[in-house]
Amino acid sequence: MKRKVIALATAVAAATAIAGCSVNSGASADQAGNGKAAFGPNVELLPAQQKVHDIMKGKRVAFVPILYKGYTLTENWGSTMQRSFDSLGADFKVYDSNFSSDRMISIINDLIARKAADVLVLQNQDLGLLDNAIQQAQKAGIYTVVLNMMSGRLGDAFVGVDVVDAAQKITKRAMDDCNARGGPKQFAIIDGPGNDPASVQWDKGIHDVLDPAGYKVVSVAHSQWQNSLAQQAAEQILQQQKGNVCGFLVAYDLNSVTVGETVQNAVSSGQIPPNSVGVYTFDADRQWCDALRKGTVTASVAYDVQGIGAAAAVTTQQLLESGNAPGSTHSVAFVSDVLVDKNNIDNTTIACYQGQ
Repeated sequence: MKRKVIALATAVAAATAIAGCSVNSGASADQAGNGKAAFGPNVELLPAQQKVHDIMKGKRVAFVPILYKGYTLTENWGSTMQRSFDSLGADFKVYDSNFSSDRMISIINDLIARKAADVLVLQNQDLGLLDNAIQQAQKAGIYTVVLNMMSGRLGDAFVGVDVVDAAQKITKRAMDDCNARGGPKQFAIIDGPGNDPASVQWDKGIHDVLDPAGYKVVSVAHSQWQNSLAQQAAEQILQQQKGNVCGFLVAYDLNSVTVGETVQNAVSSGQIPPNSVGVYTFDADRQWCDALRKGTVTASVAYDVQGIGAAAAVTTQQLLESGNAPGSTHSVAFVSDVLVDKNNIDNTTIACYQGQ
């Protein structure tokens, strides 16, 4: 009898231990896509704070940008996310694809295959590049957040600048400047690869404004985001147009600085008159602001770059708290932007940002 009692007690203890493991596992699953939201309509202040930390602790967030090291834009996003996730106990890592589409896809596929991330934060290189990767991530139970360059397959969330709106604003400014100086009603576009989301939206916003006003786009060049190619394109356009272009509409600030330097060289050599060709873009990091103060570039639409990094961190928390399965909900959110030039650059908080 004594042996039977001991055996029964041992069995009960074992069952209790197993049940305890099952409860803990279920609690973890509740926080990551099993349909049970972490919060209801009412909340207790201090327990809510602790619950967020409990949910985020140990969660793995992988950031795969187009380029990271030395690139102010993505370093800014990364450092903002790093600070946020570190404070919450999450594991945040950056995987630099270094401008290689093949490397980017290889990195993402490896993370998915190993289930080495709970959330993938991605930056898209062209319209269809990430479609399959996002689909496979969702099948593997991994959330996806896409930053600034929208993918054909949306993922769980997109956060970025409204490129079409930015292009419309800066084109209106460029057109007003051209009218004021009586310049030729012609502009040149220098975008990125051409088949990427930013270039497609940039070109659309420009034509939305120029076409109804009777202006023409005399050239579209693709810089691949490389300063050397942007310079070559600007030189060729200035030579071909022989003073019949009123300005350059350049996708992104860094390439526009190079284009502005090319315009200044053309002025110095007597190829074009001073102040006859404007240089317009969107985004405004510290290097671009320095060029603006020197008169190298004309104007830009600055947008909240730091806000994108912060929004990525907040969106990640919301997804992990939601209880929704990866791929079951989708959202698009745009950050603020504003036209900047010499008159307001020093009073605009979202302009002149740094990498770290």
